[in-house]
Amino acid sequence: MSYTLKLISLLCLCTMRVPAVDTFPKKFTLGERRGSVTLNCHTATELPVIWKHGNVKRPENGTKLTLHDFDADLTGNYTCGYNDEVLHYTYILLDVSKDIPGSHITCTSETFNCSYSISCRMNISGFYDFRLRNERDNNSWVQPSKDGVFYLMHSTNPYAEEKTRLVVVGEAISSSGYYVRTSHSFYLRDIIKPGCPKFSVAKGVVDLTPPDTWASPSSYYPLENEIQCQWRSNGETNTCNLVNGKHVPEDVSKLRVRCRDPLLLSQWSEWTPWKNVCKRRKNKKRTKQNKAKRKRLSQQEMTPNLI
Repeated sequence: MSYTLKLISLLCLCTMRVPAVDTFPKKFTLGERRGSVTLNCHTATELPVIWKHGNVKRPENGTKLTLHDFDADLTGNYTCGYNDEVLHYTYILLDVSKDIPGSHITCTSETFNCSYSISCRMNISGFYDFRLRNERDNNSWVQPSKDGVFYLMHSTNPYAEEKTRLVVVGEAISSSGYYVRTSHSFYLRDIIKPGCPKFSVAKGVVDLTPPDTWASPSSYYPLENEIQCQWRSNGETNTCNLVNGKHVPEDVSKLRVRCRDPLLLSQWSEWTPWKNVCKRRKNKKRTKQNKAKRKRLSQQEMTPNLI
């Protein structure tokens, strides 16, 4: 059993994606408001050093630069070197994490399966550049996708008891040189939100299957489905008492479905798009046969019995 669990964890680690390019400054240091920040320029000679803040030359010429009474106007890129030769650079940001309480990070997961990523978002007003990392598993920083979602891989074993909380750390910077660091910790089971279930209606019968991302077997990871119906007669929409494999009432024109984990009472999935339900056609051949049969029976009843 222990060998199997180790193998599953190894497979989870092997499926981790290559993170996107990190747009944060490669070298940066932090300063607090009204505090001081010191930079060092390591050189091989004793020649005077030229310090620049952006493109503006600083008056200091030693290998050490100390900024007192630090504030937003002193943030930015600092370089040191000789004439036009740059030896080192460091980006200085103003740490305002204490001024912005809360985690500002939300996460959901469509499954317990570690082959799939956790979807997270981070939003702080006035900040434009964000990055997140799964600190518990010591993963690399991840940049958001085009729609602002961070996809974080993890090594949580879906078949073992979850004992250690995931810790997602986030960093953000603003165009004014402000910096924020925050974190959000949780158990995977607390952020489960399944993907949309798959369903079809064939010959008036509902066929439901779990989303592709959902863990298996279904006996160990059950799903509860809720089906909404739209009625032809009055156009109303409400939850209808339909289960997998049952016939759809003839008065139903549309269906949609969502699901959740009934054991955890997880978040409901998003609703599937509405699916039209065609009105069931009567079998013309069988209808004709029934009419002919009723006609024969009627004629037999009208014919007097002859002795």
